[in-house]
Amino acid sequence: MSRVLVALAALAVWAGPVAAPGQERATRLTLDDALRLAERENPTLRAKRFELDVTRSGEITAGLRPNPSASYTAEKFGASAQEYTITVGQTLELGGKRERRLDSARAATRVTRLEVDDVRRQVFAQVKKTFTDVLVARTTLALAEQNLKALDDVERIQRFRAERGDISELELTRIQLQRFAFERDAADARQTIAAATIALRALVGAASVAPDVEVIGDLGFRDLGVSRDEAVQRALGARPDLQAAEAARDKAKADVALARANGRWDITPQLEYKRTDTNDNTFGFGISLPLRVFDRNQGEIARTQAEVDRVTAQRDATVAQIVSEVDTVLSVVTTLRQRLDSLRTVYLPKAEQVRNTVEFAYRRGGVSLLDFLDAQRAYRETSLEHLRALGNYWSALYQLEAAVAGSVEK
Repeated sequence: MSRVLVALAALAVWAGPVAAPGQERATRLTLDDALRLAERENPTLRAKRFELDVTRSGEITAGLRPNPSASYTAEKFGASAQEYTITVGQTLELGGKRERRLDSARAATRVTRLEVDDVRRQVFAQVKKTFTDVLVARTTLALAEQNLKALDDVERIQRFRAERGDISELELTRIQLQRFAFERDAADARQTIAAATIALRALVGAASVAPDVEVIGDLGFRDLGVSRDEAVQRALGARPDLQAAEAARDKAKADVALARANGRWDITPQLEYKRTDTNDNTFGFGISLPLRVFDRNQGEIARTQAEVDRVTAQRDATVAQIVSEVDTVLSVVTTLRQRLDSLRTVYLPKAEQVRNTVEFAYRRGGVSLLDFLDAQRAYRETSLEHLRALGNYWSALYQLEAAVAGSVEK
């Protein structure tokens, strides 16, 4: 699945818009820069904004009054005098139809505007996670290169000792084999950096960011600053998808009022001018109206009333989903925080101390090769686990921020 996502991200970058002539593409990118670019260039967010423009145009249509009508009639051809009649009418909407249409159209605009905010919330969460993936991979690469350098230093010393006959060639070969694990870590990190950078460029607008963009940031620890009840309260008060569900309920109620208004009669006053060949000019007036005997818009009224019940139930489902999401992510954050805390304060320092001590002793012949390689392996595994835990912790924090639609800093 990850290979498919990487391929899709690469395709999005390749097929994305080309930078305009003279437009400089960013070569350095902080998280704030990435979020600003995503706000402006993310294709999903831009498409949703265009949808808002489309929805807003419905307010223009809703506010328009009915067009006047006109008719022209020529009669009595073949008689001694012909008659020519012009009739003009203007429909007058009753029952507040125009006001109800405007209420429904404005409610639809508000729903779409809140949906834009929700898309922005989701896009920002994706940008933050992908940005963190790049930082984790970059730190992993730095760790692998540091381990390679330390191992190369030991290998140079041991090669000199092997040439003197102090150690066997087999011992030197085992050290060289250990190098493969660090080289693999470095290669995997470079691949992850490339894939995450492609995905990040696709999110923030590939045309605005250079392919070899340098991601600027660090992976310092940040503690959680909200309790469960506070997180749920913030989410229920700020989540745009919940606000959109509530706005959809308001629109459904406005549609009920519109359906009832459309069941009222409209009248069309008419003015008539008639002229004959004998120069007789006459004027008249009249009125027309539909006789709503059978169709009084009962079906639409019933449909909109049922729609109110549907969107109300959907709003309740959204509340339950938000609470569940906050509880789930908060549980993940708490678990990862405990794991990260034990790694960074207990196990990683111990693994580093053991590695340094054993390496110092091995350089002077105080411990065996197996002890040295075991200490190197333990430090490598603990360091990688610490980086994975740190990256997962930051990703979970960003998911929690998306869940509560706000910051969770302490």
